Amino acid sequence: MSRGKMSKRQKQLLCLVLGGTLIFGGPERAAAEEAEAAEFSLDEYVVTANRMPTKRTETAANITVVSREEMEQKNITTVKEALNQAGVQVDVEGGGNSADNSYVTLNGDKRVVILVDGRRINWEQQVDNAQTGYSLGMLPDLNNVEKIEVVRGAASSLYGSSGVGGVINIITRKGTENRTTALTEFGSWGARRYSLQTSGKSGDTGYMVTAERQTQDYYEYKDPATGKVVTMPNSDFTRETASLRIDKDLGNDRTLTFYFDHLSEDSGYPVAKPGFAFYCPDASRHTIQNNLSLAYRWQQGENITNNLQIYRNHYNGFWHRYKYNINSSRYELEADGIEWNQTRRLSDRHTLLGGFDWRSTRIDYISYLGETIDPSNTYTGRNLRNLGLFLEDRWTLDSRWTFTAGMRYDDPNEYADKSTARLSLNRKINDTTNAYLSWGQVYRGPNAVDLFMPEGTYYRKNPNLRPERGQTATLGINTKLPGGTAIQASLFSTQLKDAFKDYYDIDPVNYTYTREVFNIAQQKKKGFDLMVTQPFAEHWNLTAGYSYLQVKEDDGDPTNGTGYQSDITNSNPHAYRLGIHYHNNAWNVSAALRGATGRSLEAFTSRQYWVTDLAASYQVTPDVKVYAKVYNLTNRAYETAYMTGWNAVGGLPMASRQIVFGVEGRL
Repeated sequence: MSRGKMSKRQKQLLCLVLGGTLIFGGPERAAAEEAEAAEFSLDEYVVTANRMPTKRTETAANITVVSREEMEQKNITTVKEALNQAGVQVDVEGGGNSADNSYVTLNGDKRVVILVDGRRINWEQQVDNAQTGYSLGMLPDLNNVEKIEVVRGAASSLYGSSGVGGVINIITRKGTENRTTALTEFGSWGARRYSLQTSGKSGDTGYMVTAERQTQDYYEYKDPATGKVVTMPNSDFTRETASLRIDKDLGNDRTLTFYFDHLSEDSGYPVAKPGFAFYCPDASRHTIQNNLSLAYRWQQGENITNNLQIYRNHYNGFWHRYKYNINSSRYELEADGIEWNQTRRLSDRHTLLGGFDWRSTRIDYISYLGETIDPSNTYTGRNLRNLGLFLEDRWTLDSRWTFTAGMRYDDPNEYADKSTARLSLNRKINDTTNAYLSWGQVYRGPNAVDLFMPEGTYYRKNPNLRPERGQTATLGINTKLPGGTAIQASLFSTQLKDAFKDYYDIDPVNYTYTREVFNIAQQKKKGFDLMVTQPFAEHWNLTAGYSYLQVKEDDGDPTNGTGYQSDITNSNPHAYRLGIHYHNNAWNVSAALRGATGRSLEAFTSRQYWVTDLAASYQVTPDVKVYAKVYNLTNRAYETAYMTGWNAVGGLPMASRQIVFGVEGRL
């Protein structure tokens, strides 16, 4: 394969900068790596946007933080709920199955980098129908999460491909005190959840251990055509998770962290509701995931945390699809990676950050007819590797202006290498207000299915597929007014060339289909996001948000004369969210309304939807808390994702009203 290369002189220059200028720098006072977080506190430090702790008022990005305190006060129990709280759009493939076949959209784009403690979770191979390389069900149990940072806007220059819409970093908890807690939860559809967490610290070593088991029978959804609540066949699941984090303080602001997490899940997999494309009443899925990492971090001056991390991610997914004699299949994925970033203050106003990330992923995809391997639909021993080098130069022009210029070079083994750039300008207006403008290039290659799937299968590879490339820009402001009102507002625009587009050839008579990915000429997205938080009265606060998204695509075919067309699968052209939280002594009560308008009836059963969730908890004693939650209080029929196929509209229904009760206690 012919590949365009960075010149030898360019490589030498970049390596010289990374290996030379980062070695020298003046020492400064060490600062805490993980500052305590509170929603919209503009004085906090965030680490994800710049790969180093940076004050919110000095960060040129739209950032939302969900803190541990907020999770506990609002009785948030899943990563999906936490992201909804942050105003993140969460879409579900396969309907409302609580096994969490879900993915997120940032700035109207599902090309999002997902990190756990800075370690990349996205796979180069699809792991569900969404083809995003992850599902939220793969992420750590929320009991193990300290905070979640959501950064909207281009992140490719720091984090590589998939960072078109932004990046989400799940930061796990470390043991700081001797404590053991247990939780039990039960609710609709035979839902059961049991969780145990223990932590401690002895001398310079802390640990945190979590374990959880969750089961649920078939969920229910409301049929928009009849108004009746219907059971979704084959939608039960059993899920077990465990994690371990050990932190060793090595002295002199150096730490060593070992982290391991495990997931095992058995579930039915209906894909869609009966009578719709891809409905599989007998299908099942078994997933095993084991991830481990070892990270060495050291401080060099105020707010400078350097990082060296090695990791191995392992995923094994076995899908049995008996209906219509569709093949069963098994994915076995194993990724080894090394990440290093280091920051140097060259002067009081000049900071340089650089590093590299190397990742090698082995991919085996095996298809079966019965118990026999189908060689015509199998690829094994494939490998996708990438070396990324990145460098960012941060200039404090004066006490208010900060300018950052960065570049990244990616050298993948299966498609052309590429350099991308990022520029940002931040204006600190006062101690609680900043305005910013950022621009970045993006570059994303095809996944393993598109590269390796044998000819003649229902997933067709496209050897002529070109990487996506383009640019995205964001203009925004963050402020906190004297009365306590916090406002975040941003405008964004994304333009992609050679964007990937799925095309399906479906035979409704024989219940077969083929899928192939092509490059379309261009894709344009633009939007607006606003979030306001307002404390009122002594024990109340309010959060309100609105976002607008327009997506248009041009297939580049001059013969049809269509030009740019709106994307009918846009599920949130106008999205709204409203939350009210009451807290007083032992009580915490919250209500959240979310919805969307302006949707296309070519893809959804309704132009709009509105969903209300409630949660309340009572601290019975200092060691015991009871809580109750109601999802979809008004029992609405709605969908957040569109399914390609015949009778496709409404094929992925979200769950109807669900009620859960729980008790959490310290042992």
